Amino acid sequence: MAGDVPVDERALITPTDAAAGRSLLAAPARADATGLAEAGNPASDDGAPPGAGGERTLHRYGRVQVLGRPRDGAPGGAGLLAARTGAGLLPPADGSVVSTTGISPGLNRAETLGLDAFRLRASTAYRRRKQDRPRDGHPWDMDRPCTDVPPPRGSAGPDPDRPAPRAFANGRSLLQSPLMTLTAGAAAGPVAGAAGSPTSSKLEGSVAIGLILVEGPTVDLQFTAAERTKVVAEVQNGLSWYATTNPAADLMFHYDIQLVRLPVPANPKAADLEALWRDPAMGRLGHAANFDGVYDYVDALRARLGTRWAYCAFFTKYPLGYFAYSSVGGPRIVMSYANDGWGPDNIDRVFTHETGHIFGAPDEYGGAGCDCGGQWGAFGAPNGNCDTCAPAPADCLMRSNSFALCRYTHSHIGWGHGVGGNPALVQSKGLGRLGNFDVVVPSAFAGLTHVWRDNDAAGFPWRDPWQTAQSLGRVDALAMVQSTLANPGPLEVAVRAGSALHFLWRDSTGAFAWHDPKQLAQGVGGVPSLVQSRLGAKGNFELLIPAADVGILHLWRNHDVYGYPWSPPRLFGANLGRVDAVSLIHGTLGGGAGMLEAVARVGSRLVHLTRDNSAVWRTGPVFGEGVTGNPSLIQSSFSDGARNFEVVVPAAGGGLIHYYRNNGAPTPFWSGPRPFAAALGKVDAVSMIQSNFDGHLEVLARVGDELHMVWRSSGAGATWSAPRRVF
Repeated sequence: MAGDVPVDERALITPTDAAAGRSLLAAPARADATGLAEAGNPASDDGAPPGAGGERTLHRYGRVQVLGRPRDGAPGGAGLLAARTGAGLLPPADGSVVSTTGISPGLNRAETLGLDAFRLRASTAYRRRKQDRPRDGHPWDMDRPCTDVPPPRGSAGPDPDRPAPRAFANGRSLLQSPLMTLTAGAAAGPVAGAAGSPTSSKLEGSVAIGLILVEGPTVDLQFTAAERTKVVAEVQNGLSWYATTNPAADLMFHYDIQLVRLPVPANPKAADLEALWRDPAMGRLGHAANFDGVYDYVDALRARLGTRWAYCAFFTKYPLGYFAYSSVGGPRIVMSYANDGWGPDNIDRVFTHETGHIFGAPDEYGGAGCDCGGQWGAFGAPNGNCDTCAPAPADCLMRSNSFALCRYTHSHIGWGHGVGGNPALVQSKGLGRLGNFDVVVPSAFAGLTHVWRDNDAAGFPWRDPWQTAQSLGRVDALAMVQSTLANPGPLEVAVRAGSALHFLWRDSTGAFAWHDPKQLAQGVGGVPSLVQSRLGAKGNFELLIPAADVGILHLWRNHDVYGYPWSPPRLFGANLGRVDAVSLIHGTLGGGAGMLEAVARVGSRLVHLTRDNSAVWRTGPVFGEGVTGNPSLIQSSFSDGARNFEVVVPAAGGGLIHYYRNNGAPTPFWSGPRPFAAALGKVDAVSMIQSNFDGHLEVLARVGDELHMVWRSSGAGATWSAPRRVF
């Protein structure tokens, strides 16, 4: 384990840039600001070939790559990264350095520093210092925000009267990326990559980082060789934490490292302490000797390294107005090597905090003057973990010296990309005046993504995508209800990961914290379904899930007994053969408390099943053919109080199919198939509710790694809306 990040890492040296597919030795040489020649450093999003055990590239310094694999028990650990077949590139030993055959001798400066930094992080002494980290977990004690508003692009230079840095007001900086709050049908945000476009909207994918170490003419303003390596190692350590905290973000960091020595003496009384050394440093790097040069450097860096995003970080021993600060939304970080009272051993934590600002996150410590409002980052989320107003502030990197993120920071930095499995949609009670829509869906890579629609806001924006349960690895399917076990009601989720069934829940007050998943059973498959029934004084949970081989398993949780114990799974429906998915409700038919009603997909057919007060499951008719994915069954308010059954399911040929059963007829019957939403193409999974918006049927469909919504009006002439992408 390099540093104190729970990931096994090793360095790989190759004779070519494996991503670009060409030799770096053949790339044009260029001179850095010290006048020493340095080879080119092309790269792309693809990364180096993965090593054994699911390793992937986290850091790239030209021919030197640092590959990582989360450790067991860490987010994205062994349960997430299954070992890949075939010969691996690397031996199974953490901290090793592997050189492929045929490499020419000699590494350039960036490659050498990247490799030396890795070796430092792998050393016993470095790990020991991280175990005894100064002021570990202490709240940031700064008495001001560590953000500023830089001059806009195209300005002639900084205003001499402008203090540096100056406080950042809640909301957005002049240069913060345009908010990309996702409303129904919203288009994607600005295209990344073009010069002048936002350089750091979401902390996902490939990111170019320019590390610029600025030295002065005297020894006290210069870095020793060990200090240079220390800076690179601390940055590497902090960004390894980001990359492995959320593997779904698929982060890979590409580096340019510049050493700039200036003849400019220190001047603690300069009107702009940053511009004193920054402007001549940018001139040395071949860009405008003002803040426009910073933008130009970051744009050129992104273009040359072929990354999605880019920013730069200046490290210096020149006097600063503040020891560490950055611009919300980019383009730069400024840090003092001494790192104020936090010291060089905390550069990694401070750097990752400032990187949070670069990607849209606000300060959460009280001294910054934060409040719990605003619209921050790509998803326009509020600063709900601010020390001064949050009811129970959570541990978070934006609040304290710790490697942790609160539920809001995930959204601020733009995490939430990509979904898989089946979505689960509920209209919550007591959350929002009109009742918000809450959605939980498997992440495309690991764990779950939770997102909600603010039904009290104009345009019904989707808010706050947040990752949880990544320790489960890749989640295949899930089911969710909002229970009555607290006020206003926790979200309760059953999750299938592989052949194991787990359960977890989220508080509905305070920090809205997700609790760790607990395993319920093994030997399961398909898509489960969970309801809170009217059985028992408090309403028990009833859970159906296909067995891994044949039939369906039924479990229930007794809410009238202390500890809420789950029953053992009980098999029924073995005559159905292998079941792919099931959807369950507690209906109102059959007298008494009503019957449990389920619809199961068996191959391309839909089957109706019921369980009455005798607790015996009975197989009903096959009423649908040519379907795929999972069915979603509800009992609606339609049919003059008889309350029809409504089913929506993906059609095998594309789009969706709606069935209903007329429960008001003397002999209830299922309607024929009613196709709709053909424009979606192949639909993978669905979830349906009847909302309180005039009784509309609301359908959330997963198409690939996207979520789309379709709704149907009520009353005579009811029609389905056009699909609209929501996430």
